Amino acid sequence: MTFTFFWRSRYFFVALALTTLLPLPEVKAQDDLAEFLNAGEEDASKLMNAYLNPMIEGLSYGFNGGWFNTAKAHKTAGIDIGVSLNAVFIPSSKNYFNPNDLGLQTVTGFTSEAPNGLAPTLVGPSYDTHYESEIDVDGDGSPDQTLLFDGPPGIDMEDKIKISGTLAPMAQLGVGIIKNTDLKIRWMPEVNVSGTRIKLIGLGVMHDIKQHIPSIKLLPFDLSLLAAYTKIDGSSDISGAINRPPGDTGKQEAEYQMNAWIIEAIISKKLSFVTFYGGLGYNAIKTTTHILGNYDLVGDGSVVLTDPVSLKFKNNSMRLTGGMRLKMAIFYLSADYTLQEYSTVSVGLGMSFR
Repeated sequence: MTFTFFWRSRYFFVALALTTLLPLPEVKAQDDLAEFLNAGEEDASKLMNAYLNPMIEGLSYGFNGGWFNTAKAHKTAGIDIGVSLNAVFIPSSKNYFNPNDLGLQTVTGFTSEAPNGLAPTLVGPSYDTHYESEIDVDGDGSPDQTLLFDGPPGIDMEDKIKISGTLAPMAQLGVGIIKNTDLKIRWMPEVNVSGTRIKLIGLGVMHDIKQHIPSIKLLPFDLSLLAAYTKIDGSSDISGAINRPPGDTGKQEAEYQMNAWIIEAIISKKLSFVTFYGGLGYNAIKTTTHILGNYDLVGDGSVVLTDPVSLKFKNNSMRLTGGMRLKMAIFYLSADYTLQEYSTVSVGLGMSFR
């Protein structure tokens, strides 16, 4: 796999989005997400939230994709193992945000080099933005120093990989246990590159509910219920973007945790080597982001921010999935489309032993 990492504080989300089999061009940037801390704790939280939100939402829906390609559970000790890639389409309306609509208090000036005068989000175009903030240095409650800083540009995803979206890859193992029940485990091996650590683990259970409904028990299709959970943990070293206080040797880092739940009713019908499947379900996703450490805004220790930002993102959406699987001998290839708040196309490849 090719891991493409862009900027230190953005490594986590970009690494998750672009950890794919595709060789991607490297993107250069001079600014870092931590520059938003020059706006003070409250305004920095608002700016980071607006900047990161489209990518986080897209990733969260992506990591809930690809859990199934049939409603038929394995026999006891049956196994399937495969990899899936989920492409999440992010609306172009999410490419920009307007800082003037965020209710900022310390930020008193904003300009953008984008033609529409707005600030790009992480998934948006690579335009530079410039901010001016007024901070209180002497502690008398009145702003007395002006800070000028540049906001981070977007990664221009639509230009780099020709889609406006994110890519969420993973490996998955399914094992038949008892009474037409599958235990599913998905994972991404932990990586630690350039100060960024990422790991992913997921657990799901799919149970044949048709066997419990006498009126349809003998009909020629499969019907199951899936419940699954995915957890992603990571951290990024963001030291260097903002000065440390004099004598401080602690960490400056961003920590992330994403939790995604899904519950879905699945139906499928096998015709020779082709299986058609569909599902109706619900997503629930929660993501937290913490900026940890001490940050000296002025450089003389007079204005120090400690653990300045804590963000929480919650996304919920109904989902409707339709797809098909081709199986030759033990090998299968599957593809499906999920209609939800951020629609997803999932492609899977693997082996199945019933």
